[in-house]
Amino acid sequence: MQQKPPPIQWLPVFEAAARLLNFKKAAEELCVTPPAVSQQIKVLEEYLGVTLFDRSGRKLRLSQAGEFYYRAASDIIKRHAKGYRELERKFCNPILQISAPIFIAQELLIPNYMKFKEFAPKVELRITTGNEYVNFDDEPTDVALRFGKGSWPDLECRFVSDVDIKLVCSQKYLDNHDLQVDDFLTKEVLEKHVLISLYENLQDWKNSYPGIQTQQKIVCDSYFSAVRSAEEGLGIAVGLAPVINRTIRDGRLLNLNSDAVNTDYAYWLVAPKHSAASAHFEALYRWISSLFETLE
Repeated sequence: MQQKPPPIQWLPVFEAAARLLNFKKAAEELCVTPPAVSQQIKVLEEYLGVTLFDRSGRKLRLSQAGEFYYRAASDIIKRHAKGYRELERKFCNPILQISAPIFIAQELLIPNYMKFKEFAPKVELRITTGNEYVNFDDEPTDVALRFGKGSWPDLECRFVSDVDIKLVCSQKYLDNHDLQVDDFLTKEVLEKHVLISLYENLQDWKNSYPGIQTQQKIVCDSYFSAVRSAEEGLGIAVGLAPVINRTIRDGRLLNLNSDAVNTDYAYWLVAPKHSAASAHFEALYRWISSLFETLE
């Protein structure tokens, strides 16, 4: 093995071949020929003095040394790609990408998209949605709006809004089940109805009504789907105020009469600490805070 590390430009070829375990697919990804990939890997192996791939079987495999070196190469490639994206966003074409729950993106952020220019005129805002917490290390996301307790120690967490729990359904559901909007719904009464939940075990309901069970439930993949299901008269859903307030004001859903429910969950704007120190983050926070204020 040489005293100096191999030329860094050799790493993309090895990383692609190791990730795909196929020289032909790696060549297609890199826009070169398979023999070129094979030759580059051979040169790298000779330089290192170790075999990186096990070629004895029908399928290409990494050797033990190859697995070890792939982790290092993959980390270098990811860091370089992330650094390039951050350089482009900060100094070339300012871009701020936020991940938000689908319902909030559809009901609040997208309808008020152009107002963001009042807070950051030269920044391009990109909105993505998803049900899972975004991984800032692996995804090109700068900021996320999260629902939770604000307990993410590795991130800057900026409080946006408290949350109140409201049980909601449509007038259609009330009519079909001979209910009045002011009927008081106890846990025992709710168990006789169709409950719309994000979890198979009704965890979002059990947070408010411990031990609640029902034979009639609809499990949705997102809060957006749960609200839409309630609007269609399919069941009763757990509404999160203030984001549900506009839907109630518009008459799409009705606020039902039930016990007051307290929660320590809230909405937070979160970002890696280096991103949160930017003026773009501050502008985004002011914009989102102003939108939530309109929901009260």
